[in-house]
Amino acid sequence: MLISNMFPSKKDPLFGIFVKNFKTKLEELGVQFPSHALIRGKSGNPFRKFFIYLLHYLRILRAALGSNYDLIYVHYLMHHIPILWLLLTLKKKPLVVNVHGSDIVELPTSGFLWSVSQSIMRKIDLLIVPTTYFQHLVIARYPFLEQSKVFISPSGGIDAKRFFPTTREPGGPFVLGYVSRFIREKGWETFLDALELLLQSEPQYRAVIAGKGPDEEKIKKHLSEHKLGDRVDFLGLVPQKDLGQVYGRMDLFVFPSYRKAESLGLTGLEAMACGVPVVACESGGPMTYIREKQNGYLFEPQNAKDLYQKILQYRSIGSKEREHMRRECLETAKYFDDAAVAKRLYKRLEQLI
Repeated sequence: MLISNMFPSKKDPLFGIFVKNFKTKLEELGVQFPSHALIRGKSGNPFRKFFIYLLHYLRILRAALGSNYDLIYVHYLMHHIPILWLLLTLKKKPLVVNVHGSDIVELPTSGFLWSVSQSIMRKIDLLIVPTTYFQHLVIARYPFLEQSKVFISPSGGIDAKRFFPTTREPGGPFVLGYVSRFIREKGWETFLDALELLLQSEPQYRAVIAGKGPDEEKIKKHLSEHKLGDRVDFLGLVPQKDLGQVYGRMDLFVFPSYRKAESLGLTGLEAMACGVPVVACESGGPMTYIREKQNGYLFEPQNAKDLYQKILQYRSIGSKEREHMRRECLETAKYFDDAAVAKRLYKRLEQLI
């Protein structure tokens, strides 16, 4: 039985896409999902959201009372705390909870929700986390959790059919890339400030920006005011099926997010699968897969000058060193291949039933 408050819809095809990818890969291994309760697309205004979640909880309860499934798999803890508490009083099948970042980091550490979340964590059969970084964070918050009940599975993994290395024409300009949701915590200001610094030493560079979000107009205004518009290809939202081509244009991918809830950083891994080294914030999930000067670089959060220096470091190495880094990126990405990720998760879930 699959439960998630995030799942793609026709209107919002990227909303919770990793949950859909998770479901698809397990289905390819023979897993069936006869029962599910999913919120498809974004909920809209608070009034409408209240009724959507009320219906969501009722669907969960109705489906859970059935018997045509072997275990319950829930994506996102915080949004399901009330109904999970009720389900645990009726518990007949193993319960698996997959946390992703904000559902733990933004959960208050006092009050009713916190108290109930502790009860849930004591009774669940398995907790899925994206990285070792987030494993440590969760266990620090819930020190009673047994290590054997926490399993690392990186949010669906990377589709090798979409993300793979391509050959670029030699002699072109140096290209930096940024693919993200446009919110401040994703570090777009740091990225643009570094681009401005780069004008001093790399006047012919290009940059590619892809994504969408509430800060889109702020980004466009910044590009205009700082005379960066002619350097940057602003693509807006790019369908996931076309993202591999966007990464293929880049020499170096920049991941400046400083969110504590950045539990994995899947876009950085997608870039690596395309053979593109990554320079990322020394924060959150990217710290678990970036090896300094091997497949990328780490810089101080919100420090544009440090990011600029790391970009220059990459520019200063020779072609052999760059080729070595690209090979290391591909090796790193292999572990996160979605088929391999699904098989490891399948084996662990199988142990519960």
